[in-house]
Amino acid sequence: MTLVKPLSAVGDADPAFLASLGGSAETVAVEGAASAEQMAEAAKIVQGAAAGVDVVVVEGPPLADGAAELARSTGAAVVGVLEYERTLGAGASGAWREAFGDALAGCVVNKRTRYAEHDASARLAVELEDAGMPVLGVLPEERLLLAPTVQQAAEHLGGTYFTGEEGGSELIEHFLIGGLITEWGGNYFGRLPNQAVVVRGGRIDIQMSALNFPLNALFLTGCETPSQYVYQRADDLDVPLIAVGSNTHDTAAALESLSGAVSVHHAAKAERAGAMARECVDASALSAALGG
Repeated sequence: MTLVKPLSAVGDADPAFLASLGGSAETVAVEGAASAEQMAEAAKIVQGAAAGVDVVVVEGPPLADGAAELARSTGAAVVGVLEYERTLGAGASGAWREAFGDALAGCVVNKRTRYAEHDASARLAVELEDAGMPVLGVLPEERLLLAPTVQQAAEHLGGTYFTGEEGGSELIEHFLIGGLITEWGGNYFGRLPNQAVVVRGGRIDIQMSALNFPLNALFLTGCETPSQYVYQRADDLDVPLIAVGSNTHDTAAALESLSGAVSVHHAAKAERAGAMARECVDASALSAALGG
């Protein structure tokens, strides 16, 4: 199997990322809908990627930007990806059926929210099936796929590394605020995976307590230089220690806009997405729908 994105926006990093996963980096950079010449070139890229492999997974453009034409020119079966919403229903299938006709093998529903599992399986899947668009799988929202790296967080906050810069590619799923903790630190800092702690630069006691537990980063707010004790401990543990000029409140507020800097281009995210697909997509139904 190989992966390819034959049409991409100018500057899109997806093709290079697919290549890092064993796919193809070949693509045609377009702005909006592709021209006839660009579409023909994209079809050749897909056909070239198919040489010597059993399955080619093609990420197509949006419906409005020539997805149907690319599917026709390559003879590909189509699996639509629909973002889950409570209002999503049979009507969503209309544009897909019109665009792809018999080439539409079904769909995968993505980003199913935490408490919508029953709605997605008992209502939505039935409505889409009745409308001629079988649901081949439902993928839940996944915190790891939305996680920033330590480096992305540091850049967003204007932070300065004092040690641990080699850990900048680690992901942060949880930010903890090191505030008034009236119990043993382990009850607070020892609960979550892939965590970073944000704490005022002067609270050496809280910083040292946090460093007793696995951390992907320690951000010190309102701080120019960390304590030597904290620096030495973080350096020994290879924990990124990052000083931020703003206070804790403003730093926490700034983190609310960090999502704009986050991308899916991370090996751990690809691994997790693959595991989710294996767990949540009916492989037998998908194979049958694709004629396998």
